[in-house]
Amino acid sequence: MKRAPLTVASLLLAAAIGAVGSVALGHVGPARADTAPAGAPQSVTVFIDAHFGMRKDHLAGQLTRSHADFAARGYRYVDMAPYNENGDLVGVFVTYSRR
Repeated sequence: MKRAPLTVASLLLAAAIGAVGSVALGHVGPARADTAPAGAPQSVTVFIDAHFGMRKDHLAGQLTRSHADFAARGYRYVDMAPYNENGDLVGVFVTYSRR
């Protein structure tokens, strides 16, 4: 069987995509707080799902993006509470407050 070259090529491609993805996520520019609209709430709580995709890396990436998005809108991180169902992590509730 000639499957070894295909397997090696697949592994090399996966490693290259993973390396490029981690470099791209590591070079996120600084967030800039814009002026808030008149009706913007003083605090916001959002739910971030841990079940989508690969659980180990997905939640950390989503938290990083959420923190950056809310920081750019003038919010700061306040608290995070895990949500479990039957002993399994389902997601987290994250609360942000206006600066």
